[in-house]
Amino acid sequence: MNPNKSIGIFDSGVGGLTVCKAVRSLLPHENIIYLGDTARVPYGSRSAQTVVQYAQMVAGHLSRYDLKALVVACNTATTWALELLQKAGSRYNIKVIGVIEPGVKSAVNQNNNGTIGVIGTEGTILGKAYDRALQQHTSAPFVTRSCPLFVPLVEEGWLSGPITESILRHYLDPIIPQINTLILGCTHYPLLLPSLESIYPDITFVDSAQSTALELKKVLVEHNIEKSAQSIGETKYLVTDNLERFANVGYRFLGYHPNPISHINLTADDLRRFLP
Repeated sequence: MNPNKSIGIFDSGVGGLTVCKAVRSLLPHENIIYLGDTARVPYGSRSAQTVVQYAQMVAGHLSRYDLKALVVACNTATTWALELLQKAGSRYNIKVIGVIEPGVKSAVNQNNNGTIGVIGTEGTILGKAYDRALQQHTSAPFVTRSCPLFVPLVEEGWLSGPITESILRHYLDPIIPQINTLILGCTHYPLLLPSLESIYPDITFVDSAQSTALELKKVLVEHNIEKSAQSIGETKYLVTDNLERFANVGYRFLGYHPNPISHINLTADDLRRFLP
């Protein structure tokens, strides 16, 4: 496989930009195509069947860009669609990774024989992919909790302050006494990390974005497809709706305005392009 091919990253909206930023920092020479399916955001409250269909369409569209790897930078899409996308990826020689397995491995490595907590959207928690991954990698007890108001907090820029603290405590106070490690099981949640660390200084928080970037690098190296350090890579951003909002909210995630941004439409042909 040609190492100069691109890396595709997708999410239902802006949350996956935390993964994109981590990948760009760790792999500065790679070319990245990021697709935010902003016309269908959020995935977290959708049915499994709907999420799988959306994920196939997005992956199919990204496959037009001659990929060597695809990162499913959405916990809900990873929960419901990763296995199918990996089967399709093997057919087209595209390495496909999600965000759940890397986060779980990191949590297990950092956990000190205590209980591990997982927070995420309703779809992620109900899908129980974290449960299965934790049971596979550790015998440690774990507890999960959906936190549906965390994503709106992040998207509206309410990352700190008394209202934010009240909402964080509403969801987390009931489980914090039970745990010593907490997986941030949604790609929006790392933006709340400063507030979380301030409120709960004794908890070890696991950011799956960083873990996923490390896993991607490992996969590229193992298959000898990491791009050489001859030039700085480019990042292109694709969205299915509302370019202006993506740019404005994306600034909070990246620290700079995502650019260039292009509007695209997903089609039935995209769905057919990435079938197992």
